[in-house]
Amino acid sequence: MTHATPLQFGIAAFVVLLIMVWRMRRMTRARPLKVEQLWIVPALLILVAALVLWQTQPTLSDAPWLIGAALIGAVIGWYRGKMMRISVDPETHAVSQSASPWAMLVLLGLLAARMAARYALTEEAQPWHISLTVITDAPLMLVVAMFIVARIEMYLRAKRLLTHARTNMSEGPGES
Repeated sequence: MTHATPLQFGIAAFVVLLIMVWRMRRMTRARPLKVEQLWIVPALLILVAALVLWQTQPTLSDAPWLIGAALIGAVIGWYRGKMMRISVDPETHAVSQSASPWAMLVLLGLLAARMAARYALTEEAQPWHISLTVITDAPLMLVVAMFIVARIEMYLRAKRLLTHARTNMSEGPGES
């Protein structure tokens, strides 16, 4: 197996850093959140994951690794979804969201952990009896579960905020 040279790693790290700085500047702005469309990305990710798993056909011994990766992704996704700032305009009931810088740092940490795990697992795959399918499919399962659970958390919180805003609007001024 060939490893990246320090120059290749440095260039990749610099490009990732530039992208992250650019994204962190943009993500502090509030953007409209279409609550009714939050299911689209998870549905597409489930389709992609199903196609990949169908193509790679993991074995029964791969299942614990893949399930573990999905569970870790679900926990990360829940925290990531909680870090998203969601607000509802009290007049128009327009929902908006802005990402927290912590959410971006979680993704950056996840990327670093993935690189470290990939290096460790490819080096130790043979002695640990880990198949290459797990090495390629586990990160996919983690990411799919992360995005699904983050979207579910955002949906539930946005619905709760919308219900609260509508309830306060229907009470009207001076009523309790």
